[in-house]
Amino acid sequence: MSKNRVRKNVFDILSSIGLPVILGGVFIVWTVYFLKNPVIFFPPVAILVIILYYFSGPVYSGVLTVFAVTVGLLCMVFIDDTSSILIVLLEIVWLISFYYVLEIYSTQYLSMRNRMCEEYETLDREITFKDSEIIENNKKTDAIIQQIENFQTMGRMLQTFEASLDEQEIIEKSGELASKFIGSGNWKLKKNVYGDVFAKYIKTTGLPLIITDLSNDRRFSMTQNKYFSVIAVPVEINGAFWGILRGTSPKKNAFEDADLRLLSILAGIVSTVLNNTYLYRTIQELSITDGLTGLYTQGYFKERLKEEMKRARINKVPLSVAILDIDYFKKINDTYGHQAGDVILRQIASLLRGRFRETDLLSRYGGEEFGVIMLHTDEKEAGKVLEEMRISIEKERFFLPIESYHPVQVRITVSIGFAGLEKGSAAIEYELIKKSDKALYKAKKTGRNCVVRYVNG
Repeated sequence: MSKNRVRKNVFDILSSIGLPVILGGVFIVWTVYFLKNPVIFFPPVAILVIILYYFSGPVYSGVLTVFAVTVGLLCMVFIDDTSSILIVLLEIVWLISFYYVLEIYSTQYLSMRNRMCEEYETLDREITFKDSEIIENNKKTDAIIQQIENFQTMGRMLQTFEASLDEQEIIEKSGELASKFIGSGNWKLKKNVYGDVFAKYIKTTGLPLIITDLSNDRRFSMTQNKYFSVIAVPVEINGAFWGILRGTSPKKNAFEDADLRLLSILAGIVSTVLNNTYLYRTIQELSITDGLTGLYTQGYFKERLKEEMKRARINKVPLSVAILDIDYFKKINDTYGHQAGDVILRQIASLLRGRFRETDLLSRYGGEEFGVIMLHTDEKEAGKVLEEMRISIEKERFFLPIESYHPVQVRITVSIGFAGLEKGSAAIEYELIKKSDKALYKAKKTGRNCVVRYVNG
């Protein structure tokens, strides 16, 4: 049981039996006792004052003090001994001082208690405020954790996105990324401006676009509005317009300026990825084409030959391979220089592109050698086409840039060996090339400037 409850219970008992009656009885008894021995009267009174002050406060204890002091002063008349009178007088002063000290300490105690209560209330308010801050911080922490998780998810998506080198895949993934970045809305990465008024507007102005209510926007006359809010930013590659990254929503005021900033960041990422795709495509083209003639390289020629031979077997269609070699090319280089030889190589490559079909595959097979894969072409037809090609080169006029005013004209001939893929043959690409090479060797041995077909034996 607490101290306050003990005090309250005791005081309630005293009040219920009549505290004034009890005090009156006590005062009468002590008055009689005081008359007999007034010197020792005040210490018990002081004890009673303390008890009453503790349980009832200054009211009853004050009455007791006044009563004791009054009785003491009155009874001094009946004391004959001067020393006893002095002692009683000192005890009266001591009792008054004692009560006064009790009052001072009580006042200080109340003041301190009130101050402590105020401080407690202040602390309680601060604790409540801190609790609110903690709750708010926890909410912010949860939101930050959620944002971190979202950004981690977006990071993984971006890694996959940036690793993609396929334009169509990038177009498909861009909408998903925009949905993660912005949230609401339908997103699309659109190439070019055909059939899109927003893309035309952005390409013309070069500015991003945000529309809160399309029905009230006079820049665009839309007969049927499937959406009201539109946001779009340009996507550029090497400073040139490529398309737009666009979001739409059936709600009005669905997008804000902050969304436009985020979308611009994403558009920059998309532009970089698309640029990487085009660079990769260019590198691939450079890696499979010869820098001088623009024809395919020998490595790519062999890879394609392997694929086309497999396809020809499955579809049961003919296929022929030829190797063309420039006659006495070393003599041209030694006489006129390598620059002159490069001119001849480029001109012959141009003649080959003009004579063969787009479905045929041309390559620079070696220094002065060219390889040709003729699809859906049997040996008879291949021999005819190659002979026409040989004659065209023989009749062509080759001018070498030796003298600026009088270019040197030379006559160029070629030797050609070819072989066809026999029906039911399980030969691999190297065997077919080897046969064509043997036919070429035979063409050179028989006087050059001729076309020779490979014949078994």
